Amino acid sequence: MDIRLTIISIAVYLVSIGAKDSGATNKASENGDSQVGDSDDKNDRDLTLNVGGNSNSPTATTGNSNSNSDNGFGISLNNSNNSDSPSKTSDSKSPSSTSSGTSNGQPGRIVMKTPPRSVESPLFEINSKVKLQWDYDNNMKKAPSRITLRGQMPDGFYQPGTTKPLYWYIGQNVSAANMAYTWDTITESPPGYTLREGNGYKLFIYDSDIGWDNSTHVYPGRLFQFMLPFSMYNSRYDQTNDGVPRNYNPNAGSHFASTAVALWTAALVSVLVTFGALG
Repeated sequence: MDIRLTIISIAVYLVSIGAKDSGATNKASENGDSQVGDSDDKNDRDLTLNVGGNSNSPTATTGNSNSNSDNGFGISLNNSNNSDSPSKTSDSKSPSSTSSGTSNGQPGRIVMKTPPRSVESPLFEINSKVKLQWDYDNNMKKAPSRITLRGQMPDGFYQPGTTKPLYWYIGQNVSAANMAYTWDTITESPPGYTLREGNGYKLFIYDSDIGWDNSTHVYPGRLFQFMLPFSMYNSRYDQTNDGVPRNYNPNAGSHFASTAVALWTAALVSVLVTFGALG
């Protein structure tokens, strides 16, 4: 009987101890849930403060040290208005529109070959065809595709009704591929005027794409306006150095007739001389 009472007492004691432990565990669990709830409330408050846009406020976190940009609810934790964030700038310089090749800042220039550049003011014959040929110096990086040749009359010739120099076009938008041009002084003379003997004429060559007004501006690597002073003369020689009349045409009808008469005359004289010798 005593043994049974003792066993029952021990069982009751163990049950009471287990009940105390279970209560402590439940209390600890409740305390933990309360802390988690407080933490969530705190995170919500931190998130609300962060979205406010204060550039000096620290970035809010949710306890995850590896999360830098998202709290898992689609809300960005980094303030887009943060003054410390790098902004998009245009520091990179766009390349300037320059000609092909490396330019030293100098424009390209024409170097005359025909007439040679050693002749400062060449003589061109009136009513003739003048051959022009040129090259470019080493500063030329983008040679013109089209050039324009323009002439200027000597001083004293003006545009009608003005005191501006009298210009005329010798050739416009001419292909510059061959770097040569043949000037017909008959058909490519100033309209309404005739070329006269004398000096003071000027020949200009410039890039058609740049234009006359801008041809004296410096464009690195591109053609700068070229000017050649020249004189005109009128040939007074009727015969060439070979003694043949200028513009001689051996196929002309009048020349053939005179030659035939001369041949018949020579034949007749030969016959008369022959019969005279026999008689």
